[in-house]
Amino acid sequence: MKSKTAKSLSLLAYFLIFCGMTIILANSAILLKANEQAPVKEIAANVVIEDKEIPLKEGDWFGFLIAPKQNKKVPIYEGTNSSILAKGAGHYSASASPEETDNTIISGHRDTYFRFLKDVSKNDKIIIQTNKGIFTYRIRKSEIVSASAETILTPKSRPILTLTTCFPFTYIGDAPERYILTADLIKKDIN
Repeated sequence: MKSKTAKSLSLLAYFLIFCGMTIILANSAILLKANEQAPVKEIAANVVIEDKEIPLKEGDWFGFLIAPKQNKKVPIYEGTNSSILAKGAGHYSASASPEETDNTIISGHRDTYFRFLKDVSKNDKIIIQTNKGIFTYRIRKSEIVSASAETILTPKSRPILTLTTCFPFTYIGDAPERYILTADLIKKDIN
């Protein structure tokens, strides 16, 4: 009796497997035929994608600031509020992006991410890397201005990088001055 039941179950299992495979093969054939009717290239040619750039929101990743001589790579985020400057440098939102012909302003804390700026000299290179490209600048000058000075916000007629941090570097508390590095664009590799 066991043998007859076992045989029946085996036959039922083989039948179900056969039916399942038949369904799978039939579906595969239907999908192949559907793909032959509408090639991917034709479908893609009919899709219209608007080429609109989505602006960065405060706190979004902006790129990296690289100082090769000082062996530093600092993340840059959009905005300059305290929570952003706690995790890296900040791109001043009202300033230009590196691919634009204007003043790009990047700020950072003197006692964390921008501490190395005290070791940057005239003619040193600074690289800004974003998803738009790699922008290489040469330091033209450094200056110390009052904390209330707004001259760093001045628009420029050529691509300029302005790096700002509090000064003096060893000061404890709200520093009375700002350390400003100005750099000229010398090379750009747009993506």
